[in-house]
Amino acid sequence: MTSALTRHQRRLTTVAYALFAPVGWFRRKVDWVVGVEEVASVTRHLADAIPGSLSVVQQPHPFYDVGYEVVIRDDEGRWGRFRRLYGGAIVFAWLLRRARGFVYVGRAGFLDIVDDERRFEFAFLKRRGKRLVTYFTGTDIRSLRLMCELADRTGRPNVGSKLAEARPELLTDQYEEPVRRRAAVADEFSDAIFSMSVDQTSYLTRRTHPFLYFYPDANFTDDFSRFDAPERIVVLHAPSNPTVKGTALVREAMNRICAERPNVEYRELTNASNTEVLAAIDEAHIVLNQFYAYVPGVFGIEAMARGAAMLCSADPRLEPDLGSEATGAWLVTPHEHIYEQVSALLDDPRRMRDQAVRGNRWARDHASESASASALARVLDEIADGGR
Repeated sequence: MTSALTRHQRRLTTVAYALFAPVGWFRRKVDWVVGVEEVASVTRHLADAIPGSLSVVQQPHPFYDVGYEVVIRDDEGRWGRFRRLYGGAIVFAWLLRRARGFVYVGRAGFLDIVDDERRFEFAFLKRRGKRLVTYFTGTDIRSLRLMCELADRTGRPNVGSKLAEARPELLTDQYEEPVRRRAAVADEFSDAIFSMSVDQTSYLTRRTHPFLYFYPDANFTDDFSRFDAPERIVVLHAPSNPTVKGTALVREAMNRICAERPNVEYRELTNASNTEVLAAIDEAHIVLNQFYAYVPGVFGIEAMARGAAMLCSADPRLEPDLGSEATGAWLVTPHEHIYEQVSALLDDPRRMRDQAVRGNRWARDHASESASASALARVLDEIADGGR
């Protein structure tokens, strides 16, 4: 992004905000704008959970077939280039006239400004009395250097240290400084910040609220009949990033298990649509989520909600933001014990079903859309009352 274009975007934002003054008089007010990046349906779920909100994305996620009120970019349309370069500034100014607050998901902003980390946007909207929530989802705020230091202290590899191992160039200042600036900007301007304190170890200094999953209530099941004397046990793994999910270790363990147990079928999905993943979960008895993280991934939440027994490395004793209520919801499985933990479940089919029921109950109480919406509403109400 050139410095000239940066200046154009900033000037356009200022001019458009002035021109859109009548929008605030005649158009319906919006309580919260939610965007501008889609990460595992978080933006869509957040918007659905906040009454009076409006969802906006730069462009939809390729794996999630969901809609948004505003899509900024359309590279195939007649005005594709103009929308790509200037659409964000115009939409930002338009929504500033309508909205009382903004929830930013991920690292993206409305404007494409190199090295800015949204400082111009955040300062612009705060000067106009808007509320601001930053909602981080993982790599957008996680410091790989700090995660590597954590791995060295604990002797336990994590998603950050594994990613750094695979891509050492990410440990350079070129990668780390934007993450540091992003945290500083969020600390300075946000009324509330959502992030996980250990799994997303970062340079944030402010108090943070735990990440909320917002899994739709309608997608939960109370049918566990798949565990009633099945002839074949299906074990599923669907890694979005095999390096940080522990996929190599999963394959090694499942190769041994399938050789020892002819009634076990291992299925692995990569680069699959969310529709395909959900269909596979509905047929699975055991789901293997991720084995270097301190929290369950969205795939793990989907698995528990839809009635499968879930295994992952997340441990409430190590990530305080999970809370003690998470104890027993999934089978805590360090990366080096995948074979032993899966085998233990297979040895006791009744335990497998009980694990699925416990996970389903926890996910309904703590990761569902209704439960997450209640937790979020408490934070947003606090902000509305002037708290920070």
